[in-house]
Amino acid sequence: MRDVFINYDYILSGLSTSDIEEIIKFICELLPNEWCEKYRKMTPTATNILQFNDNGFKFLFDFSSELVTKGVIPRDQAVEDRVVAVFGRSRPSYRKRDVSRMKGFLGSSTKVFANNYDKGHFIGHALGGGLDVNLFPQRKDINRGWSTRGRVFRAMERYCSKNSGTFCFLRPIYCDRSWRPCLIEYGLLTKAGNFWVEKFEN
Repeated sequence: MRDVFINYDYILSGLSTSDIEEIIKFICELLPNEWCEKYRKMTPTATNILQFNDNGFKFLFDFSSELVTKGVIPRDQAVEDRVVAVFGRSRPSYRKRDVSRMKGFLGSSTKVFANNYDKGHFIGHALGGGLDVNLFPQRKDINRGWSTRGRVFRAMERYCSKNSGTFCFLRPIYCDRSWRPCLIEYGLLTKAGNFWVEKFEN
């Protein structure tokens, strides 16, 4: 498990600039490759990682089922289609939360996941995040800020919400072939140009 983590402070240590825009440009070029490399280490089969934009955020997504359709890997060896990482810059959301659409996604959270899971957002609605691929099974106590660690998670979301334009990312860590992360790595770049990164059990 240790091999899948990244020393984000080390990544910034070689930079000679303190300009936030230059730092963000640098990490947007570097981190996707780092995330993909670490994801392949945690994935027991071939990967099919695509990048696309959704609601202004960039998603790295393992479209594993396409490999099954093409006969590259057998179905029983494939992982479920799942997000590798999401990144972008927070922005105000002027849209109302589409509660009915969210409820319709896969059905009841309790029936699909378990009593202690919500349909969480990789990028929160208040930060400009959307639905569909942006949803995942997330522990209620983290998502709703009910626990000590959950309050840290919500504090990070508030920081991104209050400081529009903050570079942020969320990277799921997987321990099996499912799309439910066993750990969530949440990171943001502060106004001072430093990373604030936390890991949350899921």
